[in-house]
Parts: sequence; C-alpha cells; structure tokens
Amino acid sequence: MPVRLRISKADALIIGGAVHVVCGVSDSTLELRPLDGSSDLLCFSHADVKRMIDECKASIEYGYFSGAQAARRALASSALISRMGAAEKAEIFRKQLYVECFLEAEANGEVSRSNDPCVAFLPRLEKRVEAKILEQIRLGGDEAELGKLLSMKHPGRTALMAWVRDWEKTRDPMCFVKKSRFNGANAKRVSSQVESAIQTAIKTYLHPGRVLIPHVAEEANRVIRELNRSLALSDQPPEREVSESTVRRRIADLDQFEVCAAREGVAKAKNKLGPYGQGLEIEAPLQRIEMDEWQIDLIAMLEEAGIDVSEPKFDDLRTGRFWVCVAIDAATRVILAIKMARTPSHETALATLWLAMRNKSEISKQLGCKMEWSQHGHIFNVVVDNGASFVNPEFKAALADLWIGYEVLPAGVPKLRGRIERVFRTLGTMFMPLLTGRTFSNPQERGDYPSDKCVVHTADSIAEVMVRFVVDAYHHRAHRGLEYATPADTWDRLIGLYGHSPPKSPHLLRHFLGIPQKRQLGRHGVLICGIAYTSRKLAAFFQRRGPQQVDLRIDPEDMGYVSAWFGDAWHTIPAGLPNARGTSLAVWDATIRELRRSNKAAARLHIEVVDAALERIKQVDDHQRAWRQIGPLTVSARDIRRAEHESFYGLNFGAVPGEVVEKPSAKGTASLTGRLADIAASKGAGIEGALSVNDVSDQIQPPDDPRTEWRFSDEDEQE
Repeated sequence: MPVRLRISKADALIIGGAVHVVCGVSDSTLELRPLDGSSDLLCFSHADVKRMIDECKASIEYGYFSGAQAARRALASSALISRMGAAEKAEIFRKQLYVECFLEAEANGEVSRSNDPCVAFLPRLEKRVEAKILEQIRLGGDEAELGKLLSMKHPGRTALMAWVRDWEKTRDPMCFVKKSRFNGANAKRVSSQVESAIQTAIKTYLHPGRVLIPHVAEEANRVIRELNRSLALSDQPPEREVSESTVRRRIADLDQFEVCAAREGVAKAKNKLGPYGQGLEIEAPLQRIEMDEWQIDLIAMLEEAGIDVSEPKFDDLRTGRFWVCVAIDAATRVILAIKMARTPSHETALATLWLAMRNKSEISKQLGCKMEWSQHGHIFNVVVDNGASFVNPEFKAALADLWIGYEVLPAGVPKLRGRIERVFRTLGTMFMPLLTGRTFSNPQERGDYPSDKCVVHTADSIAEVMVRFVVDAYHHRAHRGLEYATPADTWDRLIGLYGHSPPKSPHLLRHFLGIPQKRQLGRHGVLICGIAYTSRKLAAFFQRRGPQQVDLRIDPEDMGYVSAWFGDAWHTIPAGLPNARGTSLAVWDATIRELRRSNKAAARLHIEVVDAALERIKQVDDHQRAWRQIGPLTVSARDIRRAEHESFYGLNFGAVPGEVVEKPSAKGTASLTGRLADIAASKGAGIEGALSVNDVSDQIQPPDDPRTEWRFSDEDEQE
C-alpha cells in the first residue's frame, strides 16, 4: 500500500534541526523549502519523509504556522509550561479555572461583562473555582501547591476581564505566564550607569586570583559611590547601591566555561564542563594499552640509599614516597604490569612495557597470590600522556622498533585516558586504606594521623601486597565498566573470541628493551661481569673489522644471552658459561661475592663450587626475583659497571678445565679496571652458539680446536 502522509501547508517539517515550509502537497510527493532560505525547493516522496521520521531524522510540527502557535512563539519563544515550577504551573491553572468558569456562566446567561452584574457574580465564581481545585486535589493533584491556591486573594473584576481578553486571543494557557519571565522587565531595575559599574566590577571576578563575590559587590558599590559624587555636583539624584544577590545573578548569567577557564584554567574548565562521551569502543585484548605514573601516598623506607640514615638529620632522606608505573588493557581492564620507582624515568617505563609482554605467573606464585597473573602478549598500541618518561626519545624509539603504535594525548584532559586514571583512583580508595603509614592525598584528609610515625612498609612489602591486590582482588571483582563482569573473565572471553597474540621472542624484546651497554670487542668476544659472550658470527666480524666498541643490550634477569649490534643488525650472543642460562645478574653477583668471602686464601676457585653456589642462591632468590621485576629498578648501566669493578674485578675463566682462576691486578694500576686474564674454553665443553635474529641460518658451532686460547684485546698492552 503506498504511503501518504497527512500534512498541510500550516504544518512544518523539522529536518536536521532546520524548519522547512510545506510549499506543496500531492498524492506522492511533498515540496519543501527551508525557512531560512538556505537552499532551493526540495522535493521528497511521502515514503522518504516517513523513513526519515522513523529514523528520528525528521519530525512534523502540526499547526506550526497557525495563528495560535505563532502567537505563542512571539510571546514565549520555545518556553514550555511543563518545564516551569510547580507553583507557577498552579498559578496558571488557577487563572484558567477562573476564565473557564466565567465563560461557562456567561454562556448560560448567569452573568455579563458589565460592572455591576460581574461584581455581584464574583462570590459565586469564587466558590465554583474552589470546588474545582478541591476536586483536582481529590483526584491526586499536587496538594501542597494546589492547597496554596485556596488561601490566595481572589481577583477583582478588572483582573478577571484582563484574563478573559488574553484567553480569547489565543486560548493558550501561556497567556497567563508573567511577561517578565520572557522580557526581563522586572529582573534589572537598575540604570545603565549602575549596570556599567556592575559589569566593570565583574571583570575582577574573572581572574586566577579567584576573588569572592562579596568583594565584587563591594567593588561595584565603590564605583557607584564615585558616580554619586559626580552626580551630586550636577544636582542629580544619586544611584542606589546594589546588593550581593544582584551581583550573583549577573555572574550566574555569564558563560560558565569562560568563568571556570578564567579562574581555574582551561584544563580545569574542559574537565569540569567539557562534553562527556562514551569513549572508544575497544574490542580485542592488547589492542590499546594505557600507561601512566602515580605517586603512592604511602611513606616507605628508601632502602639501599648508600648512606647512613639513622641520624635524625637524615629523616627526610630516610622516608619518602614511591612512584608506580602501570599498564592497563583498555578492553578488559586487566592490569598487565606494575613497576615501582623512586623517581619516574624512561627506564621504568621501558621496564613496565617489557613486563607487560611477559608471562607473570611465576611472579604471582612467588609473591603468594592464589590466582595466576598470566595475562600478556604483543601490544598493538600504547597511549600515554605528556610525562617526561613517555615522551623520551628512547621510549619512543623502542616502541617504533617493536612496531607498537604510539599516541600521546593532550595534557590536562584525563578523561581521554579514563581507564588508567580510574585504576589509580581504585588503588587510592580500595588498596591504600589497607596499609599502615599512608599519607592521604592532602592534609585535610590526613587530619591528625601520624603518618611519619607509622612507617612499616618497605619497597618489597609494598610490591608484594600490591601484586596480591591486583591479581587476587582487582582482577576478580565485578567491574561496572565491564557490565559487572570481572577483568579476568573478560580477558578469557575475549581471548577465546579473538585469539591470543603472543609476544615477540625474548631475544627480540631484549634487543630493544634491554639495559644498554658498550664493550670492547676482542678475540674473546665481549666480557660482561666476568662472563664471556661469543659466537661464530661475532668472531668473524672481529676478524674483518678488528677491535672496536660494540653496543650491547642486557636482560638483568637472564645472563645467558646478550644482544650485540654489529653488521647493521642485532644478534643474540650466548654466554660461554652454561650455568648463566636463566641466572639473574643479582644471583651471579651474590655468587661471586660469596665465593670471594669464603675463598680469600685460595687462588683457584673450582667451577663445581660456582655451580653449587649458583644453585643454592637461585633457590633463595626465587622470591626476590619476583620482587625485582615489580619493585624499583635495581640494575642500571651504571650499576653493571660498578659491579664489574667491584665483584668481578680480576675474575676470569682459566685454561684449566673446570676451574676459575683469580689473578691479582697489575701493579701500579691507578684505575679500578685492572687486568682481566685469559679466558679459555674447557675441554669438551665448547661455547654454544645461538641463532641471529636477522639470520636464522647463523647456527654457531664450537671452535674447531678446543685448546684455542681467547685473550682480551688489551692484555698484551698490560703485559
């Protein structure tokens, strides 16, 4: 059946907020023209207009150009009675009752509009109106407002006739609304000179000093008093001073966004009065990761400061607040990584990114969590703010080399990173109250709580309880942003739906996220902390190019491999010591220190002793390894150099199979570098090679002659 709309030329069609005049109507089409004349005549079929109406893209305003609606728009513009207050609506209803009851009595011949008959009829009219008001109350009307009408003074003949004449013009209840509501005649009973003084004083309100409204009113009255002194000289009457409420009304009429921007800054105005949207719809896990830093409001001991802080004068150095860098998955609200730091830095940001792409199940197990922290994978996009840690060239370069998208959002608009900002609020409201020694966010919240006397938490204890809170509590609590599903369940559901994106290989991650070092390349390869690293490709490069400095990257949690840059590519170089695989730098350092203490009198340290010490310390280190990956960075490029000077000074692998030989440094050496002796491969235990990331065919084989001796490039010079 063909569609035909019932529409006339007195109606209007509202399309996209613009009023269109109906110029012609036929059985199949409508001719429309914009009321503002912005385009020529438009022609639509009835079916097209109905489809736009069904899709809420258009609407019909019936009788838009009729006399009654035109009169209402002329009087009250777009004002609606339904949006008025209860008292105002009750007053309109009262006036309408008086008019309707009078016109009904006039039609029945009970009264006329002459003075005497009308005045005589007023008592009976009042009783009829009161009866109808009581009927409305009985039917469930607003008893409080309607009851007030019963005690109001009844109108006289003059007021009643004015109401009747207004009603007969339009028969629209809007005619009973006070005219001052629309034209403001009663709102500004001040002269233009006084209004100018008020506006001048209001300028002082729009200032970052945040002047109070009473002070603005005093400034306006000061200007008015100066005006009155000049008026008195010309024998003119003085102007009245204004009240504080008058100034408040003028300020309320100002653009509130401009007021907030002038007094509190543009960023505050955007956060407070900017539009609110639903935000991005992220579907797949790891599609968007938000990162940010937050200062923990908990006083904690700063350990390993390197100075004696027991004296009272070092109290300020002895206690302080930690920073935590967090990475959260936007789609599932899963926290992928937490890294603590004493001060924000790009190293902490890179460590957080690296941790987010690692399986952290072992960390959660060692820290006593009941559930696994297994969420990880390849990150596709990272969203950060303008913090110095995230705009650092090293951070951006690592993301670019790993093919991870990078987006810096404008500063001062935290709602653009609402998920990470909400996590920090969750930590502040749900996690921090559980800890002793919290400092609160400001002195008003802290009150008399003695935070400085309740210092009980250290970096490792903070890391442990924070991981437990995230893994066991936060990941398994109903989340309102996930329709009350838990982050862990949402991760599992979306991984099942979209699949898991595994991270890149550990070697590739070490290339770009490892701790940077430079070492001199020699026949032995490169030496780091007493461990020699070499491969066939590295040896071939040395033969072609000779001794030179090479860039390295180190994973402090696995000394079994390092990354070396040569031949315009990164290569994975294995350690010459098999036990270095999976050994952290902290374990290796502790092992050598222990051996030095227990073998001061011995010049030769058997490799069996090293193996036993490594195994023993690894067992003790399991818990500390988990803490190190969450806690503050304890290994930097400077720390590695210092460790080499101290723990590994003069240490080398000797030519005797199964032994480590410790030789004294050359006499007369002023620096701490000393002389590192020969490194020789044990018989039958050749140095294992590794595949280059850039050439899978680069399988390293043991040297042909196991008796070949590798020496440091600078050894001959020292001898």
